[in-house]
Amino acid sequence: MMNYMLIDCDTGIDDSLALLFALKRKDVRVMGVTTGFGNSTATQSAHNSIRLIQLANPGYDVPVAIGAEHALNGKRGDPVPHIHGKNGIGNVKLPPACQKPLEEHAADFIVRMARMYPQELTLVTLGRMTNLALALQKEPALPKLIKNVVAMAGALYVPGNANLTGEANIVGDAPAADIVLTAGFDLTMVTLDVSMRTRLTAQHLEYLDTVCREENRAIVDYLKEAFSFYFHYYRREINFIDSCPVHDPLAILVAVDPSVVLMRKMRARVETMGSLTYGKIVTDLREGRLDTPFAAFCLEVDGERAIQSILAAFTEP
Repeated sequence: MMNYMLIDCDTGIDDSLALLFALKRKDVRVMGVTTGFGNSTATQSAHNSIRLIQLANPGYDVPVAIGAEHALNGKRGDPVPHIHGKNGIGNVKLPPACQKPLEEHAADFIVRMARMYPQELTLVTLGRMTNLALALQKEPALPKLIKNVVAMAGALYVPGNANLTGEANIVGDAPAADIVLTAGFDLTMVTLDVSMRTRLTAQHLEYLDTVCREENRAIVDYLKEAFSFYFHYYRREINFIDSCPVHDPLAILVAVDPSVVLMRKMRARVETMGSLTYGKIVTDLREGRLDTPFAAFCLEVDGERAIQSILAAFTEP
């Protein structure tokens, strides 16, 4: 079955692997990429995405639309060059591409595509949910038009990575995340609970270097260079030795093969006011509550199986 996918991202290093993974899977058709602020600016993320599309050479056109440069409350997010490099992709210089971003705003593009392909599109958000929240404001029927949403976002039973309890994609725009959680989408949340246990290692990349298809040689060369930057950050900050979590590629994988994770459906909101808990997902476990829709939260993962599934996109004929 073909998976028709929109990808909303803030194209950093792990986003780049997610995008390349989606573009190389034969059961995925990437119908468009929208970008927002986060790991880099929305504009830089768009240019990164275009160059990665050229690198993947999927054999079809993938439009790219630039979206929000700040949160719904107007707060601008600062890029994180110490994590993802000055250009968002580990300071790797990819060849320039002829493709240009659309003049259309990402939110308008999401709405247009949802109306054009009702109940056919999976929207995967790999960054802040600002673009999706803006699209929802423009088209309140969006939850009925989008087939399903898979979001790399949140932390339930593990520490946050942006503050004590909050995951970066939610903390970066907590009101937007709360809007999405309560909108009624068929929503899957790929949380830090599973993404932190899905770790790519230098050994994985060495293996990929030996078995990748020749057409993917340039992709593997890029991944080795970009992830060496990412490995360095995780070694310095968390003492991971030549390894890193691959948050965003896992979200793409869950969108096409949810069997790699175990999920629990829960009602939840996002804390948008707390000084210590801003961006925390608050689950409502009370019985009989009907005022908040369910979302499926990923709680367990077969991390090595997930990694092998991701790498297979670059090795299998």
